[in-house]
Amino acid sequence: MATPALVYLDHAAATPVHPEVAAAIVEAQAIAYGNPSSQHALGRAARRVLEDARERIVAAIGGSGTGLHRDRLVFTSGASEANHLGLLGMTAASATVGEVLFSRRDHPSSVNAALVAGSRGWRLRELSLDAAGTAGAAFAVARADAVGPQIASLTLVCGQTGSIEDLAVMAALPSAAGRHPRLVHLDATQAAGLMAIDFQALPAATLSLAPHKFGGPRGIGGLVIRGGVAIEPVQAGPQESGLRGGTEAVPLAAGFARAIELAVADREQAAQRVASLRDRLESRLVAAARQAGIPAIVIVADARRCPHSSTIAFPGLDRQALAMAADLAGVCLATGTACASGSSEPSPALVAMGLGADVIHGAVRISVGRTTTEADIDQAVARLTPLLHHPKSDAHL
Repeated sequence: MATPALVYLDHAAATPVHPEVAAAIVEAQAIAYGNPSSQHALGRAARRVLEDARERIVAAIGGSGTGLHRDRLVFTSGASEANHLGLLGMTAASATVGEVLFSRRDHPSSVNAALVAGSRGWRLRELSLDAAGTAGAAFAVARADAVGPQIASLTLVCGQTGSIEDLAVMAALPSAAGRHPRLVHLDATQAAGLMAIDFQALPAATLSLAPHKFGGPRGIGGLVIRGGVAIEPVQAGPQESGLRGGTEAVPLAAGFARAIELAVADREQAAQRVASLRDRLESRLVAAARQAGIPAIVIVADARRCPHSSTIAFPGLDRQALAMAADLAGVCLATGTACASGSSEPSPALVAMGLGADVIHGAVRISVGRTTTEADIDQAVARLTPLLHHPKSDAHL
């Protein structure tokens, strides 16, 4: 008997590469295999492909590619490196030491960058999360009483809950006070595939992206730097205008550009379809759990959420055991963000929200994407429903 096809519900961790993206990578590899720093003909050809990709990505996210203070895009190995370069690069460029703000909705790479800044003398302030899992209210308070340089890490879409940060709070606050910078690094990694990004309209100094979240290749990311914002390298080198060492991955940059263009082209329609699939999955799983006597909860169900992501808590069940059982049943889901998936610790974002221990202990993240179908949702519900037993009747879960 044939093995049933896997149902992939972990699009927040990584998405399948779009066929047109794969073709763009192959094409770039064929014509741009030279080192883009080389001065000969093949090096110049690689440089043209690289710079073309850079310009297309900046345009796709609403950046300014012209003028004396045009926005810059630095290619990185991924969003984790981009988060480090954004936060630590701005602290290094500051004339005086100040305060770094962060929250537990941030990706571990951003939190770790903040901790490194703290080890270098910057004061750290952890922003509390509200019931929607956002840090906007705490950020406004911290901004109001700033007395010196202040650099904040904010995450547009939480990788755990999918909740959207309230950027209206950011827009209402000044970005600088006299000679003391008040700058924001914005992690847009989870948002870029299904939400419109207009960098010029955002009150952010830097912004991080990674194309593997929207049909692009792994192993590349980018940091967008607003024109006029000072930043120092974290890993010094001659590439990327001196902000990074290491030969640029030209084919991956070409794939990055094609991926974001494809995402932008059908973003509104895709967002509606993906949200519908997510809602279908949530309602059916919650109903199945409650029929089994488990009071399932969709975390931040009433908040503004990105269309693709959902965290559902099954109080009384063990999240890791449930994820393992789902895997055996052919359903790929997660207990939290991929970078923390090997940890037995609960999600920092859920803990910071003050949720009950039974809710946190039983919470799994399920995320859909452009390649998800209604049949996938129906199959997932059918396979997961038998796993949703009340703990008194199922010693394994």
